[in-house]
Amino acid sequence: MKKKLTLRINEIAAHEINEAYLWYEEQSTGLGDQFIKVLDHAFKSIQKSPNGFELFDNHRQYPLKNFPFIILYEVTSDILYVDAIFHTSRNPDNKKR
Repeated sequence: MKKKLTLRINEIAAHEINEAYLWYEEQSTGLGDQFIKVLDHAFKSIQKSPNGFELFDNHRQYPLKNFPFIILYEVTSDILYVDAIFHTSRNPDNKKR
C-alpha cells in the first residue's frame, strides 16, 4: 500500500483559499464551507493519484467541481505541494508563478 502524500499548502495558496472562503460566505452563508469541502475532496483525490492530472509547465492542475478554481500543485517524493488556488477568470498567463 502506498504511503499517503503529506499535504503542504504554501502561503500564497493559503491566502487564496481564505479569500475565496470569505467571499463565498459573504455571498451565502455556508457556501464558503461548501468550497472548503470541495477543496478537501480535491486534495484527497490528488493524494490518491498525484500524476493523474494535467501537467502545466512544472505544475499539475486539478479543476475544482462547482467552483471556478484550479489547484496548481507539485509532487516531490512523499509531499504534495499546493502552490496556488487559481481562479479561472484570471489571465492564464498569471498561472506561471
